[in-house]
Amino acid sequence: MSIKIGRAGRDTGLELNSPAFWSVNGDDVEAAGALTASTYTKLLVLRAQVNGLADNRDEPVVAVNWPGDPSIDGFYEVLDSQVPMPARGLAALKLDWRVKLRRVAVYPDISSVISGSAVRANSHSIVKANTVPWWATPLDATMDHVTGATAATRVTETGSVKVQYTTNGTLLYNVVRRWACTASDYYDGAARVELYDGYGWYALVGRRIPNTVMAGWRISNGLVRVSYGGGDGLLTVEHYISGSWSVSKTYKLTYTTSKTTLGAFATITVKDNRPECVTVRVGFERDTTAPYQMAVDLTIRRGALWAEGVITRDTETGSESIGIYRNTAEAATAHTGGVHATSADAGGGKFYLNTSFTKTNDLTQGGFYVTAGASTAVDFQVGYEPGSAAGPDTYANATLSYFAPTDETVGFARR
Repeated sequence: MSIKIGRAGRDTGLELNSPAFWSVNGDDVEAAGALTASTYTKLLVLRAQVNGLADNRDEPVVAVNWPGDPSIDGFYEVLDSQVPMPARGLAALKLDWRVKLRRVAVYPDISSVISGSAVRANSHSIVKANTVPWWATPLDATMDHVTGATAATRVTETGSVKVQYTTNGTLLYNVVRRWACTASDYYDGAARVELYDGYGWYALVGRRIPNTVMAGWRISNGLVRVSYGGGDGLLTVEHYISGSWSVSKTYKLTYTTSKTTLGAFATITVKDNRPECVTVRVGFERDTTAPYQMAVDLTIRRGALWAEGVITRDTETGSESIGIYRNTAEAATAHTGGVHATSADAGGGKFYLNTSFTKTNDLTQGGFYVTAGASTAVDFQVGYEPGSAAGPDTYANATLSYFAPTDETVGFARR
């Protein structure tokens, strides 16, 4: 039997053993148990997940589920977490875990504070009244109805989400929306940072990356995921379609008008790791001959069919153009704000790319570059329109959603 505390122990093949000790004092709980795993690396990942519960600014309140005693299921504030090292613990593949929790509620009043009230500044004459602001919650959530908005369902790898949206730039700017859900549904379609230990992918808890076990990284929300593309300046973007990750496309980040690929990724920093939004910053040098500092921030939100990126550079890099293109040529058609695939691919869908800047398109390769010297920070959106897309899933509405930038912060209240 196992227990799930926040994201710790929720991955297949990475279970947190049921507590041997569970003591309740009012709303305060102390629990302890054993960590066991089939491999050394899995044990280190599980240890990192438990340690990541404490002092986690991104998830001060977590969902807890224990099949062995469903009466404890609910939402808890994490006060402390520890993984003491017993004698020969690593060699024996067995460690101890301890947590201190404070119960918030079985069904707390959840508030999503949606901030942002303006169209993304752009060079395309896109105005707020034409944008498509949106908000996603777990499909089984209640009390989340937005009068006047249209609702659509997106099926993710980790559970379905409800996407509510408008097409006239109203209702979902600068507002607090309330909702509720069970602890077992809270992480449906949640955004997450994932690490590869050489055998499987597991959720990172908090922002501290255990470098001794990281063989790879990616960010995901169960609909779209982004990872290292296998070469300098390359990103692989995958899409969950009809129950599987059946669509995979690689994009190259470039400088100069000749589409020279940027340098090898050297560092990764987790900037945000909330169920509603994750952001990682990947650092690199422009190239080996001119090792100027550069980075790309990558963001995925719960319910999105796309990822967002911002490429930044030192002022020392001069005025070279910055671009993003399909790595393998895929014919594209221009639209306001970006480009999209001219024809559907084997999966029946079309990629799309957008930016807020004036750009020069390459419709043969599939991509664009931003005018030299335009900015030291160049934004982009990369997504996929599935076959027979409708409503918010079309590339046209996804583009207008990108130009409706908002941030969501989730809070919990006792009741």
